[in-house]
Amino acid sequence: MVALGQWQTIALPTTASFRALKSFENEIWIGGTKGTYIHSKDEGITWEVQQVPGAENLDFRDLVILNKNEIILMSAGPSEKGAAKLYKTNDGGKNWAIILDIKDPHYFFDAITWDYKNRIGFLLSDPMNQKFVLFKLQDNGIKIEPVKLINFPTLLPREAAFAASGSSLLWMNKKLNIISGGGHHARIFQSLNHTLESWKVTNSTIPADTTIGFFTIVAKNKNHFWAAGGNYLKIDSSEIPILESTNAGGSWGPIKTQIPKNYYVEKVIWSSPYWITTGPSGSYAFHPKLSQWKKLSESHFHNIIATKHKIIGVGAKGQIGYFNKSYLKALFFPKK
Repeated sequence: MVALGQWQTIALPTTASFRALKSFENEIWIGGTKGTYIHSKDEGITWEVQQVPGAENLDFRDLVILNKNEIILMSAGPSEKGAAKLYKTNDGGKNWAIILDIKDPHYFFDAITWDYKNRIGFLLSDPMNQKFVLFKLQDNGIKIEPVKLINFPTLLPREAAFAASGSSLLWMNKKLNIISGGGHHARIFQSLNHTLESWKVTNSTIPADTTIGFFTIVAKNKNHFWAAGGNYLKIDSSEIPILESTNAGGSWGPIKTQIPKNYYVEKVIWSSPYWITTGPSGSYAFHPKLSQWKKLSESHFHNIIATKHKIIGVGAKGQIGYFNKSYLKALFFPKK
């Protein structure tokens, strides 16, 4: 019998490390090192492991599923080494083409997001001249152009976004949210409208450093957001508390009940009625109405997603796992 909340290992023929993870209906796409991608058409029952030709030295840290046939993979790495690239398939992975390849120095892609209703996307890159670099994608990636962030607040020295679980970027309510670390304090930036011409910044009092900051921001709905993070060199430390906003990013404050175990949170998701956090040191589920945290079984995942019936996780050295959502209900409401 499977233990409640037990992560089940998905054994696949790969030793690549994975951080990119998205789902679309029953489709699941995973991206990682060595130019590796993994695809399931049936919510994780069967899997296909492949490499993008010519991308064997690249690390896919994020991706976008436009539809069942069109997928964009984002390579994270220095542009000087040919690692600032976007690949796209129009036929479900049979063929791949490079749609963006920046060779100028100092580009390093952090995250990519997509607005399905308005059919636009945004790609975030490391700062230059103390401002983030942003690209806008249109026509399903056919058109990609830089966004001029004229009125963007000046970043702190060393401040940047982390290319961790692809969730340092959130598009919600036609506003873009970017979380940061690396500087003196972890901060949250939000555009005041869809034109991205004006921005506000939430100056948290949370100390940050080159390895410390926010790593993930997620929306439960149009008004309720969570942001979390930590120190990726101290995976058993909670140097960044989980913050929440209940007014669409207008203001932020610590959640009332923090995770009982200290650990670096690399990804947060909402899967009604639970918040679920993960990092290379563990994973927990939180039931807001009960104000209770429950530890999930041993896991070391960088990223997680919720599909219709499952929670899927990916990590280093080929780690892929899942558990059925029904386990969560049994975990919080065990039968007597």
